[in-house]
Amino acid sequence: MSRIILKISGEVLKEDDKNVSEKKLNIIKEIIEELKKDKHKIGIVIGGGNYFRGRDHNNMAPIKKDAIGMMGTVINALYISDFLDKHKIKNEIYTPFDFPYLIENFSDSELKEKYENDEIIIFGGGIGKSGFSTDSGASFAAKKVKASLIIKLTTVDGVYDKDPKTNKEAKLFKTLTFNEVIENNYKVMDTSAFKECKENNIDIIVMNFEKYKYLNETIKKHNIGTFIGGSNE
Repeated sequence: MSRIILKISGEVLKEDDKNVSEKKLNIIKEIIEELKKDKHKIGIVIGGGNYFRGRDHNNMAPIKKDAIGMMGTVINALYISDFLDKHKIKNEIYTPFDFPYLIENFSDSELKEKYENDEIIIFGGGIGKSGFSTDSGASFAAKKVKASLIIKLTTVDGVYDKDPKTNKEAKLFKTLTFNEVIENNYKVMDTSAFKECKENNIDIIVMNFEKYKYLNETIKKHNIGTFIGGSNE
């Protein structure tokens, strides 16, 4: 059993002309069911890139575009929560800011209790501040519930030495230490999130969303994607 945060890119929810595909929501449900077989405790941090990516809007004020991005993650959290409700999977949405009458506000102790009681916690809104991505939201969430592992499910197979989407000779790393990631500035997650995970002994697995059926095997064997952690000396 592990205490896990799933970091899911908003882009993986898209399919064809749909920002949120029911097929992709069903995969998230299957991921949860698979992880529950090994009694893992699960939190989800969802991105918002299926609606809006701030880096594509350089003409906007940073605070405004960050706010739009945060709202996108809350929309995705609501979609996921509604889908899980329909399949009788207990879940709660947590955001770092208030949505009176829409999303219940929990104290840290209530949040931890729900996580301990095997409810799925869906984190929306990042850390609630401008200038931070949902990668920082994942390390923030892991600290809140004392998770020991973040699994980043994304559109690439792991951490590469170059961008695999533009360079066919890019090398995939199987394991890395935090120091190696930070010193070489590998871009799969924000440096601030890597540093926070290093300081709090939170390991990371980066893997392709499409390989979700191998999650439990990957947690045990680190045989798919890239494992980041271990010795930082």
